[in-house]
Amino acid sequence: MKSRFLYLAILVTLALPSNAQNKKVALEQTINDIVTAFKEKNSNSLNSFIAKEIGVTIVVRYGVLDNYVTLDSIDFNNPTPSYLPYTDPISSSNLTFTTLPSFSCDTENWSKKGLYCDTLLIPSLLSNTITNLKYELSNDAYQKELKRAYTLEKNSCRVILIDTYDEDLIFHLTYIHKKWTLTVIDRVTSDCSA
Repeated sequence: MKSRFLYLAILVTLALPSNAQNKKVALEQTINDIVTAFKEKNSNSLNSFIAKEIGVTIVVRYGVLDNYVTLDSIDFNNPTPSYLPYTDPISSSNLTFTTLPSFSCDTENWSKKGLYCDTLLIPSLLSNTITNLKYELSNDAYQKELKRAYTLEKNSCRVILIDTYDEDLIFHLTYIHKKWTLTVIDRVTSDCSA
């Protein structure tokens, strides 16, 4: 009996790194596939990463406050917001897991170019946006949306691509049902209009 338990414990211990490694490989593949879908403006490919029951939330800026719209799919011919086409990044950068670049509105430049993912930092753009809209929403809607944001964010990572021409593509992936899902597209981080 003791030997069976020991054998089972060893198997579980050996399997854990493998599962974490598989999750990271899947994350890398998903990031590369999403970047390729944006490059090729391939809505079908991009939409295959959007969970129909959750949709994808686009964080936008109309005026001073950031706002958000949740869609069930992305249409490159009808971007959100309508005045800002989705980027088709020109970059041959390899994915790097590290601290993300930052954008300066003073210089209107990013701190570094390339394709980056931070798996240690929990993204908070969506929950911060909803928090700032507290008085714009009914109390029930506010509580529901904030809970939804926190649930998504706790299993998410943020990806930033700064291409050759300083165009950016920023999105969040969330690990849901053992796969990486596109849940947020950030259209505000490099928008210094407010």
